[in-house]
Amino acid sequence: MRAEFPQCGLEFAVRYKVLRSNKDKRLHLLCRESAEALNALPAAIRHLGPWSEGPEGEVLRLRLPYRSMLAEQGFALLYEHASKLHLETVAAVHVLHPANTDCPTCKGKGRVPMHHGLKDKECPRCGGRGWIKAMPGR
Repeated sequence: MRAEFPQCGLEFAVRYKVLRSNKDKRLHLLCRESAEALNALPAAIRHLGPWSEGPEGEVLRLRLPYRSMLAEQGFALLYEHASKLHLETVAAVHVLHPANTDCPTCKGKGRVPMHHGLKDKECPRCGGRGWIKAMPGR
């Protein structure tokens, strides 16, 4: 989300902030980055804390469900451990490197069947990554 003011010649990105409850370490609050945003929250949500500051960033980089909740409600409550809280979208490794292609042995899964499909193991060709470096001219 970009806010533009053509009459002033200003353009800026809307940012978000994540607050973590000190009472319950798994409870996170996602809201816009401003003092008014925290004051505009319902009293029941505001009193779930005291809140400590967490990560922040641009709203455009948020994953779609979080971005839509933030746009509709103005906030989002998330109940997840901090290590499993993935707010922003990240490109996959082989998407960043177009020279890499899916492994033909495991077809991009990183695992291959063994014992006629009863078990599976790490792909010996790609080492479990699911991609290999493409050779030019092949």
